[in-house]
Amino acid sequence: MNDRDLTYFCKLIELGSYTKTATFFEVTQPTISAAVKRLSKQYHDPLITQKNRKSKLELTAAGTILYQKGQRVITTLASLDYDVQHANDKKIRIAFSGIAGGFYMPDIVVQFYQAGIAGMLDPTFIRSSSALKALSDGKVDVAIYSWNIPFNDPQYYLRTLEVTDFVLIVKADDPLAQFDNIRVDELRHLNFIARDRQYSTTEALFQTCHQEDFQPNIIYTASTLELMISLVKRGMGAAYILESRVKAVSGIAIVHIQKSQRMYSYSQLAMRKSFIPNKYQRKGIDILRHFKS
Repeated sequence: MNDRDLTYFCKLIELGSYTKTATFFEVTQPTISAAVKRLSKQYHDPLITQKNRKSKLELTAAGTILYQKGQRVITTLASLDYDVQHANDKKIRIAFSGIAGGFYMPDIVVQFYQAGIAGMLDPTFIRSSSALKALSDGKVDVAIYSWNIPFNDPQYYLRTLEVTDFVLIVKADDPLAQFDNIRVDELRHLNFIARDRQYSTTEALFQTCHQEDFQPNIIYTASTLELMISLVKRGMGAAYILESRVKAVSGIAIVHIQKSQRMYSYSQLAMRKSFIPNKYQRKGIDILRHFKS
């Protein structure tokens, strides 16, 4: 099988159009058609059916399997190309989610510095979902992130670094500060400071409120975690956040959600099993494999 044919085929299914696929690769439409015909001949199956030129592309059973497994093959090949071309690199590419970066990166930097390899760290700071995608696409070697459910995939070496509660934080003199636990329904009338919806703290807030069939009243979207906390200190509203990130913060009160309605965050370290560290990277990878904050 020609790798290029498989790439054309998978992109065709993704875009749903021969014309768009040809434009994407800057080739002619017959080039894409020829690639599909070669694959069809090889597997003795049409792979794609279409009632007419304007109708939607439909995959056969064989075409579905080729598309699903083909995507994995393309990702693996891209990762292989990178790893071979960068076999002598003295860098380890790490994607940190915003929360995980602020919490874990200082300790990682110290441990790499003590090992004399601080310059090996090549960090990127992105959302948790983007960190996992970058890892699966082979764009980073390691991802450290926090999410509301534990990630589990046999393609990766995985370690759970921490499990922590999501809690409500309010200004220290707020009436809610006197309570240790509250019901989710009591969040209904609060004003919230939150991050963008794609951040795990905000997603957790929506999921928590959904238990009582209401949406949180978000009055301001903060660009950083620090800004969220600062606005809460000033009495502008409440925030929903990981308890471990605010235990030592003054000027706020931590209020737990009652246990039966509580949500948790899982901070994890994930590494591609296909990543084979070179002689320069092994010491850094060993630190990450055994990392404890």
